[in-house]
Amino acid sequence: MAESKGELNKVQQGIADYLLRAGVDGFGPFKSARESASDALVKKGDETDAIKHLIRTHVALAGAQGFVTNLGGLITLPVSLPSNIAATYVIQTHLIASIASLRGHDVDSDEVQMAILLCLLGNAGTELFKKVGIKQFTKKAASALITKYGTKKLGTVAAKGVPLLGGVIGGGIDAASTRAVGAFANRYFAQTDALPKVIDGEVLSVQIEEADGKSDSR
Repeated sequence: MAESKGELNKVQQGIADYLLRAGVDGFGPFKSARESASDALVKKGDETDAIKHLIRTHVALAGAQGFVTNLGGLITLPVSLPSNIAATYVIQTHLIASIASLRGHDVDSDEVQMAILLCLLGNAGTELFKKVGIKQFTKKAASALITKYGTKKLGTVAAKGVPLLGGVIGGGIDAASTRAVGAFANRYFAQTDALPKVIDGEVLSVQIEEADGKSDSR
């Protein structure tokens, strides 16, 4: 049992590490988060428009990727996740990291990378962080991400008998979730004190961006 739990922890940590590495350093057609943020700023001229541009382009790719993978086109990624789920989360992680960089954060720091995973989960991520602390957060976040995406994907099951319809629904869900993640990350990293406060592995407080736009430090 202990060995099985250890293997599970290793898989969960591997998923989190891969998402962060790909999201921060870039993958496929994407440059690193820093370069993407810089390019968007040069192209759009100001931070607000640059972030809107980043969200728009990542949403478009997530929707197209969901459509392709639901039609059977597979992406081979070195993580223990179905290809469409892995691809969407990598796109979303890159979006969050790019927004964090645009907001002036060091995306290579442990605190910012933890905040990136937190943004992937939205408000649920802040609650998870407070509950499990810094030492367990990355592994628990990976597990929570799988559960979260599985729930969102249930809506495509009934459409699987009609491949084109299944692809449209899957792509729409991927695009909508990416848009929501981008909006959350934009609000989160715009806060004056966005990073989790951690001392000696103990979570002291987490700045929470509520759905109504109000923030609450807990």
